[in-house]
Amino acid sequence: MYEIIELPDFILKIVNALPYVENWKGFSTFSLLVVAAFLAASYFLPKELERRKLNPEHSDWLLILGVLGTLIGAKVFFIFEIWDQIFAETPGFNGKYAYPLTHWNGFPGRPGLWSSFFSGSGLVFYGGFLFGLLFVILYIQRHKLPIKDYLDAAVPSMAIGYAIGRLGCFVSGDGCYGFATDVRIPLLVFNYEGAHPSGVPVWNTPIMESAISFLYFLYFQKWARFQNFKKFSLGAQYLVLHGLARLGIEFLRVNKAVIPFIDPPKLVNIPAKDGNPEFLSGYYWHGFSQSQYVSLALIAVGVYFIWKWKLWEREGTPSGEVKPA
Repeated sequence: MYEIIELPDFILKIVNALPYVENWKGFSTFSLLVVAAFLAASYFLPKELERRKLNPEHSDWLLILGVLGTLIGAKVFFIFEIWDQIFAETPGFNGKYAYPLTHWNGFPGRPGLWSSFFSGSGLVFYGGFLFGLLFVILYIQRHKLPIKDYLDAAVPSMAIGYAIGRLGCFVSGDGCYGFATDVRIPLLVFNYEGAHPSGVPVWNTPIMESAISFLYFLYFQKWARFQNFKKFSLGAQYLVLHGLARLGIEFLRVNKAVIPFIDPPKLVNIPAKDGNPEFLSGYYWHGFSQSQYVSLALIAVGVYFIWKWKLWEREGTPSGEVKPA
């Protein structure tokens, strides 16, 4: 006879709220595209490691740790993004910090620390990128592998994984949309059906980011990796390219400025059947967002290494070419 073990309520809440799992009944379209991103990366990474005469057996752990770090970091940065909403002075409650720490759903009417952290929504890419990179680097150091070589080998996989993952953001309607616009461009503008009233045309920033990432995946996969650039050239180029792409896209996205340069915009009323008539109308950028500051830092780091190590230079003739006699 098997004994049925009942898990504590707190553990059950965590399990049922795990990202990408919908009460054990199935997976969301977002989760399917995340799996597709993982599979694409798992196809390209070992092949590139083998081509570079590196050990492809490390690819599984690099991918697993990269995904794990991405999930953890994305949630951690999301918590920091809504920190002021979770920990706020609330009338009738004692303990600005103690109550959210000891109650799953936090203050009534506000996002909870634990419910937000273990929810399937609310993922900040750059938190995932930095944590995923950290986990991968720690693994490489732990096994005394050449960091520059392995990071360069991972660049095409990172690009294709991000491109597919951004498609998941679009199909899930997780809120990473752009400003309302009167412009109608197929694919680049769509009617947002998420938390805000449907029928409002907004910039389709997830598709934009995905398309840009596919382009620099092709750049790395079809050309750059065969040019025998100095070690870490691809890694530094990725930091700059991705930083520039995200910096530019953020000017179109509806995001809170970390340090507002001008007064934040006002919400306007648009009738809606879902009872939520508030929507941002028109363009209103008023300061750099969290992601834009991270983008600027990544660009600066990439440019620094390119300049310091002269990473535009090649170590030999491009792969596949024969040295002249």
